[in-house]
Order: sequence, then structure tokens, then C-alpha cells
Amino acid sequence: MCRSIAALLFAGCLTFQVWAQTPPPQQPATQSPAAAPAPAEPAASTSQPSQFPLDQFKEFSAIMAGGPVPGTEDEIHIYRSGNLMRMEANDGRIYHITDLVKHESHGLARTGCLKYANSYIRSYPFSFSGKDNTFERVPVGKETVDGHVCQVEDVTISFPKNPTQAKIRLWEAEDLQGFPIKVETRGGPKHRTILYKNVVLGPQDPTLFIFPDTCQNSEKTIGKTKLKPSSPKKPPTGKSQ
Repeated sequence: MCRSIAALLFAGCLTFQVWAQTPPPQQPATQSPAAAPAPAEPAASTSQPSQFPLDQFKEFSAIMAGGPVPGTEDEIHIYRSGNLMRMEANDGRIYHITDLVKHESHGLARTGCLKYANSYIRSYPFSFSGKDNTFERVPVGKETVDGHVCQVEDVTISFPKNPTQAKIRLWEAEDLQGFPIKVETRGGPKHRTILYKNVVLGPQDPTLFIFPDTCQNSEKTIGKTKLKPSSPKKPPTGKSQ
């Protein structure tokens, strides 16, 4: 039981590492006290604020490989129904359910359940959804990935309470209604790739998104869950022959 709880805690803590993948915002250059030049006509922009492109996919299942931070390279099954996402590994023995609106998650194993106040790391990049976030989309072109003709676009996400922006590139498959079968993190020192396969669009089994009402709060559990050290073996008693 302790090992399962510790695994859930580790998975939850991975979430915060994603912010380290984006560089700190640059300070704007200071303006000299000289007279300001005459205002010029605004330059035409190829980008414009828009809705998050992944918000249109409310019901689907897929196999996901890769993630935004090291340690998330293995394949897992993911499911989405409405605002809930389920991500499972180890043949379903451990899974996480994230509410993409509330940005809270429940990690479940056969031996227990933990609740933590952030999105599970493998819900990335769907976890960028948010009514207060702003999105800038720039078309890049077309590419073919695993036999899918894809529209490619760069998306920049801005957060109201965080000066750091997140940047991703999406390969949106035309034969899957624009579902991104490839995602690449941008803006950091290293680009990381996420791939999706066996994508099935449509309603999901609602029982996949059920979790217990009474789950341990991870904030109260961290620091208290420890593995018990094994007891040293006593030497055998009796006379040697």
C-alpha cells in the first residue's frame, strides 16, 4: 500500500515540473527620454487571439506516448469525457482522473486514493484549457505524420496569473477532425514530442471517470507516507553440528 501511495504522490509532484520547460519572460527594453517618433501604421499580423484548439475534443480515447518532462515517455491509455480526463498505466492498476476546469486530480490505485490540487502531468497539453487563458494560433503549413495529412500550427498560451507563456506545436490530422496526433513543446531549452495513436472520437464509458468521494488529501499525506524498513534477520539459534 505504501508503495502505491508513494507512486501516486510522485506522479502528482511531476505536474509542477512542466513550468520549468518554458523560459522566464524577457524584460522590456527601456525607452530613451528622446521625443517619441510619429505613430506608424500597425503591422499586419499573421496571428490572432483564438480559442484553444483542443477544446473541441470533448469525447475521445487514444494511446499516448511521451510527455512534457522526463519520465513520461511510456505509453498510456487516455480517455476524455467532457471536462474529465482519465490516464492509466500499469494495465489500469494505477490511473489518474483530472478535472480540466477545476485543475484538480484524483490518483487511484488498488490500495488507495489521493486527491491533489493540480492537473496530472499526462493531461498535458489538454490541461491548458481555461476560460481565463488566452491563445494565439499561427498556421505553419502541412505535413504527413504516420499516414495522416496534418495541418501544423504553433499555439502560444498566456495565463492571467503567470507571466510565463507556454508554446506548443500541433500536427492536426485532417482525417481525425483536426485531432493532434503529434504535439511538440516549444519555448524551452529542449523540444519534447508527444504522439497519439489509436484515436477514437466519440462518447466514452462514464464509469471510467468515477472516483471515491473520500480520498486522502495529498497535502496532508506528503511527509507522512514512509516505507517501513525491513527488520534485520536474527541469527539462527541452537548449537551448530
